[in-house]
Amino acid sequence: MSWTVTYDASPEAKVKAGGSHAVNRDRHLGRAPDLAAGFDFGHRNPNIDRGRSAMNESFVNDGAGGFRIPVVTKDPNGKDRPPSAEFADYRCARLAQVKKPLRMDAVLMRGVMLQLDPLWFDAHCSDWRADGLNEEARRYVQVQLNWACAEFGQQNIIGGSIDLDETSPHLQLSIVPVTGDGRLSQKDFFQGPGHFRKQRKELCDALEAAGYDPQRTPTERSTERTSSADYARIADKRRASLAIAKRDSEKIWEERRQVRAQIAKLDLVTASIQSDRQDLDAQLEDLPRFRRKAKQDAMVEARAEARQEVADERATAREAARRAEVAARAHSAAERNLLALNERIQQEVNDNPPPPAPPSYDTMRRDILEAQPHLLAKFLKGMKSKDGTTLEDKFEAYQRRSFATHQRHDSDALGRYRGPGYEQWKTRSLEMQRKIDAARVASQVADMNRRDGGTEYER
Repeated sequence: MSWTVTYDASPEAKVKAGGSHAVNRDRHLGRAPDLAAGFDFGHRNPNIDRGRSAMNESFVNDGAGGFRIPVVTKDPNGKDRPPSAEFADYRCARLAQVKKPLRMDAVLMRGVMLQLDPLWFDAHCSDWRADGLNEEARRYVQVQLNWACAEFGQQNIIGGSIDLDETSPHLQLSIVPVTGDGRLSQKDFFQGPGHFRKQRKELCDALEAAGYDPQRTPTERSTERTSSADYARIADKRRASLAIAKRDSEKIWEERRQVRAQIAKLDLVTASIQSDRQDLDAQLEDLPRFRRKAKQDAMVEARAEARQEVADERATAREAARRAEVAARAHSAAERNLLALNERIQQEVNDNPPPPAPPSYDTMRRDILEAQPHLLAKFLKGMKSKDGTTLEDKFEAYQRRSFATHQRHDSDALGRYRGPGYEQWKTRSLEMQRKIDAARVASQVADMNRRDGGTEYER
């Protein structure tokens, strides 16, 4: 089986002296080492899968008849430059050998793309997206590079890249068209359609000698002078059109299959209807006999239903009479129980004395005031601050400070204190406070009695 060979030297790949096209192409070819060095410039090609850009293999002319991987260099200010800047360094060094001054519209560089058949990769190197090129694929790519060096001169190949992050693997090269006599002339290397066919034939001969079976008919990519991006857009459009046509064809076949299935289903329904009609015709012949039998069966069923209804009504009447008798007995028992309960209640009323009189207001007030110290102590224990201490703790600290003051006042000239201890002093102080509270309560009650005309105040 023969495989296609693409040789694309589109005029759109010309790079002139003016503008930033040269830098953009350098960064396009050197995006793998740039990303590895931390330089991310972004690219407008929609076919680039940035997740696989690190798999690309970029190389630059070493000026000694070979190629090497571009690396980070320093500018005059000592700042790091991206590896792709080495393409510009070699291009400038090569152009310095041109004898005449360069015009602003001079073509400094031209891009070339060499590609094997994508179907060949599917058959011989299907894992290239994950594992890169195998030994056979790498050998054919090297053949393409060797042919380019022989065709354009190794010293005129600035560098290139084996791109593995796009739709299919391919070899991209940047050619600076410097002739042997020191002229810058891209027309000497790219002379026209006939020369392009000759170059492609020589490339096919080199690949065939290496074991690749090239298709001699030029591919559409080789005959159309379009850029890589334009060709990719056209190819994507055609693939989309084929996908739409395939989808429509599959849809038509699916609709045809569904129609056939519906026809078969209708045939089954028709056969079933015909069978049912035959059964109905047979049943119509026996209809008089069925009517006589149905009438007899209905009379027998009606007599049986009437007998059953009479039996059910009699059973219902007997059950109602039984329930009425049970309800009457229960009513009599309940009446007797109520009379007995009334007698017991009356006896308990006669046997028990009347309830005691409610306490007076003074008694209730006295009990409440006597209970206040206990309630106050409970309240002090329950109120906590943010630091975890209670009001009782703060009150205890306050009492201890008061006791310290009492000690200072009751000490002699030598500072000796001979009074009671803290606990005895606190008990004595609390007892004195209770007496003061009791006297205050008695005074309040006496004042209230005087305001009421001298009689004891009761609520």
